[in-house]
Amino acid sequence: MSLSEELYNSIKNDLEGDFPNITSITKENDKIIIKADNDTLWEIFDILYKGMDNIEFNFSPNEEANITINY
Repeated sequence: MSLSEELYNSIKNDLEGDFPNITSITKENDKIIIKADNDTLWEIFDILYKGMDNIEFNFSPNEEANITINY
C-alpha cells in the first residue's frame, strides 16, 4: 500500500490528538516517522504494535529515538 497525502494527514491528526507530547510527525517516501519523548514513544508503540506489523521502534545512542511506520 502506498502512503497517500490523505492517509498521512489522517494518521498525523489522529496521533497528534491522542498524544500531545509528540514533537514531530514527518512523511519520508512511504514511511511515517514519529518523534517524541521516550515515554510517549513507548506508549504509542505499545498501542500500535498490537494491530500493526509494519512498525519499528528505533532507539540509537547516535540519533533521536523515533517510531517508523512503513507503508
